[in-house]
Amino acid sequence: MNISVVIPAYNEEKRIGACIKALLEGSEKPFEIIVADGMSSDNTVQIARDLGAVVVNNEKRHAAGGRNEGIKAARGDVIAFIDADCVPDKDWLKEIHKAFEEDDIDGLGTYIEAAKSDNKYEQFWGHLSLQILMSYGDEPYYVEQKSLNTAFITASCAYKRSLLQKLNGFSDFFANNAEDIDLCWRAVDAGAKLKYVPSAKIVAHSPDNLKGIRKKSFRNGVSSSKLQKTYSGKKFNIDRNLYKALFSNIGGMFTGRKFASLFVVEILCHLAGKYYGSIKCGVINI
Repeated sequence: MNISVVIPAYNEEKRIGACIKALLEGSEKPFEIIVADGMSSDNTVQIARDLGAVVVNNEKRHAAGGRNEGIKAARGDVIAFIDADCVPDKDWLKEIHKAFEEDDIDGLGTYIEAAKSDNKYEQFWGHLSLQILMSYGDEPYYVEQKSLNTAFITASCAYKRSLLQKLNGFSDFFANNAEDIDLCWRAVDAGAKLKYVPSAKIVAHSPDNLKGIRKKSFRNGVSSSKLQKTYSGKKFNIDRNLYKALFSNIGGMFTGRKFASLFVVEILCHLAGKYYGSIKCGVINI
């Protein structure tokens, strides 16, 4: 079995070299590394080519489009996805290969750990996204239900190419907003055998400035509206827990609670994304 690795990228000169080098230095080498570049203006493409990666153009410039271009170019039986700002463990590909060989699965998600950082913004986002919103335990399990915290995210996952072709790849409708969750849920609906494999591990970097947190939070809000439009069948949704968390963290700002002010920024931007997504999708998601 050959495993192709697809990395969507846009202006990732700071991180993509470490990602590709870790892949090349792993205990199992990738069959090929494909970087789908969204018209970068920095040295992303040159770094990738210098390290031997195949670079394809992603003219749509969003994550779904980039991964689809990677799928088109890939020749492997399995396509593993990783983000340019992530660093795989030395046995990442070895464990992915082992899981597909031993269990005849159609797709898998892996353990994702937040990168160690002294930057408070990166610490916050790693804590929020990889410990609160998603769950990465130490025991393997099969994914048979459509839920947010067990869906595979493309920071680190892998699917058989035949399944990706059957599903017609990633949805342009989702673009940069939960396109990975949508793919995972469509795979569940298609009866695919999906497994969480904690022995395959990566370290993921997070936004290291306030602008990055605002952008990610807004996109997550839009994602919520798109998922509601596609899967819930409901025109109206209100997340009361989100508002409770907002007021709780406003209070926490005055008592010195750790990350309280960043939670307030994150929630407000998330809500803004939900409102914007509601308008774009024709739902009410507040």
